[in-house]
Amino acid sequence: QPPPTGPRTAERALADGQSALGRGDFAAAEAAAREVIAGRPGPRAQDAQILLGEALLGRRQYQNAALAFDEAYRRNRQSGRAPEALLGLSNAFVGFGARREACDTLDQLTSEYTRLAPPVAQRVADTRRRAQCR
Repeated sequence: QPPPTGPRTAERALADGQSALGRGDFAAAEAAAREVIAGRPGPRAQDAQILLGEALLGRRQYQNAALAFDEAYRRNRQSGRAPEALLGLSNAFVGFGARREACDTLDQLTSEYTRLAPPVAQRVADTRRRAQCR
């Protein structure tokens, strides 16, 4: 059976992008995220913005990562992934030395989302330490 032709679905592109991110292939992860974002904005747009932010963090493009995470957060503040978007934003702030903004973002995250999944809560604690929040 021949492989399917035509563009990847958003789900396939995101899965490929996550795999690339896991391998440290940040350029491929970024390309997959941008492919989804360039297509019609749909329910996976926030996932694509978060993937884009993670890829840009990996490439040390902290300002662009901050923009991607902020856009992901603003797309849907009620989603289950919104806390991850704020966490990514705070990590981007740490990346370019904006510690106060990183800590303020973490404070916003923990006040808006009081029930974080344990892995996310641990990542918040780790970022707090890296940002040297009071």
